[in-house]
Amino acid sequence: MIARPSPNNATAYRADIDGLRAISIMLVVGYHAELVPGGFIGVDIFFVISGFLITRNILRQVEAGDFSYTGFYGRRIRRLFPALAVVLAATYVVGWFVLLPDAFSLLGKSMAAGVAFVSNLFQLTQLGYFASDATENPLIHLWSLGIEEQFYIFWPPVLLMLFGSNRRSLWITAIAIASFSVNLLIFFGYKEWSFYSPIPRAWELLAGGLIANSSICRRKSEEQPGQSDHLLAATGLAAIVVAAIWLTKESIYPGLEALLPVLGAVLIIISPNAGVNRVLLSSRPMVLIGLISYPLYLWHWPLLSYLWILRGGNPTLLEIWAVIIVAFGLAWATFRFVEIPLRGRPNVVPRLCFGLITIGVAGILTANASGFVFRFAPEVRDIARIRPQNNAGLRDECFSEAPGAHLGPNCVEQGEKPLLFIWGDSSAAAIYRAIREARQSGPFRMARFAAPGCPPLVAAGSVCDPFNDLVFGFIKSSAPQTVLLHAMWGQVGDLGKLMETVRQLKAIHVPRIVILGPVPVWKRALPGALVNSYRLRHTIPDRIATGVSGPADDERMQAFSNAAGVEYISAWHILCNSDGCTTRLGPTADDVIATDIIHLSDAGSNFLVAGIADRLFVRP
Repeated sequence: MIARPSPNNATAYRADIDGLRAISIMLVVGYHAELVPGGFIGVDIFFVISGFLITRNILRQVEAGDFSYTGFYGRRIRRLFPALAVVLAATYVVGWFVLLPDAFSLLGKSMAAGVAFVSNLFQLTQLGYFASDATENPLIHLWSLGIEEQFYIFWPPVLLMLFGSNRRSLWITAIAIASFSVNLLIFFGYKEWSFYSPIPRAWELLAGGLIANSSICRRKSEEQPGQSDHLLAATGLAAIVVAAIWLTKESIYPGLEALLPVLGAVLIIISPNAGVNRVLLSSRPMVLIGLISYPLYLWHWPLLSYLWILRGGNPTLLEIWAVIIVAFGLAWATFRFVEIPLRGRPNVVPRLCFGLITIGVAGILTANASGFVFRFAPEVRDIARIRPQNNAGLRDECFSEAPGAHLGPNCVEQGEKPLLFIWGDSSAAAIYRAIREARQSGPFRMARFAAPGCPPLVAAGSVCDPFNDLVFGFIKSSAPQTVLLHAMWGQVGDLGKLMETVRQLKAIHVPRIVILGPVPVWKRALPGALVNSYRLRHTIPDRIATGVSGPADDERMQAFSNAAGVEYISAWHILCNSDGCTTRLGPTADDVIATDIIHLSDAGSNFLVAGIADRLFVRP
């Protein structure tokens, strides 16, 4: 993630810092490969290293009287731009052939933001870093580079203003404490802002800056290691290991928990003569990985992201390891044949700036051209244009994520007819309109409540509890004749919670409880699967048997419903059979039954509801 700084002299270089970089990048790669649950802390360690090195270099140059902004930013350009330009260009070329228009347009925006070093601010408008769909953004990892570059812009002038002050350490500490305090806003609902904004992240870089500002490392480099050095470094390494194992994507992060990796990195850096530093971190393999850590950070995520996209989110462990090995190879080649030659070449800075700006312009043009749909054959061009979650129900005011959503009495139709109450996640919202239109001929009213990622489970102990408690309250007050439960049931691991929900519905005397089984889940967004199929076979299949979920979840839910004593309606058997699952109902793009991996299109939901109408629209 952070480019290796070239030392001004031999004594400035610390091999153990490159070794610490190696730990950081291996943690990040391990997290993205779904091998290390808390590996994202590697970024925080990088921040500490960066703050330490930048502050140390600036202070030494100011003391020597040879600091200049031109020299400082020239060195940053030489170290960051070459590898970044190569990776952005390669990512764009692969995206041209792999990504659908919307995704390719997003890639263009991400490229432009990356070139401007505001990727972190751009990501505030996109999916969260820990969102499941984040794997479909090949450049989401550039957010950390944005924070670093913003630090490089503001920190040098601040440090120069503080240089002559006797209270420089106090001022740096005060700024760091203020930043850390702002970071705690994560506990008041500012999760994405606390993660992506440079203000609540600055304390991590300033932690490294405080080390550099002190004389600890300078004094200790001339001393023999004491027991305290070994203890500090070992404690720091243990803190990093504990954080990597203990933290997960569900953790409230950064928040207080970021203290573990940050303090761990600090303890290691202030103990340069400890055994951990001299033996482990300064070993040749660790130093080598540290030297290529920046290009490895750039390469690994686009490769893994494209693997996830091509394999529909389900790559094998062997494929993941193969991609990691390729990333290491490309990182070494980039370091050896791009970074090193360009680093010492005269007058290279203007050319690097021009090259990166050109890439940024290409990104802007791609975004403005809506992803260049002409890349696709005319036969599948309209299918390629299908937008994810393009379903009227997902724009309904009673779906919590819809613009202008309002979940209240407005979601319960008034009248004297029997009430059909729909409760579930976004897959339930996708059938809203189809049910409304299908029951026009029947004597039913409709109530509907849905939230993304929230199956209808009472007291599940999750972030969905407030939503589900609200819905259960409306069920009690509206006295429906039928409650229809629908969700992406394959994601519900504990059916005991669903059994408790059924029990509570029976306790309030709901006459009829119906579970609608899961719709098929495609390994890759269905429009993309159809486009790929046409590219390979020059036909658009009406039914696909591979790359889609089988009947296992349907059978599981059927068995549960039988045990719970509630009605069960299979969606899988309407949409699939032994020959595969239906992909489209006619020749046009509007006839494709799903808009992504799970959500039915309007046509798909109409087809499903028509197939289950005789079982759904009956009096209890």
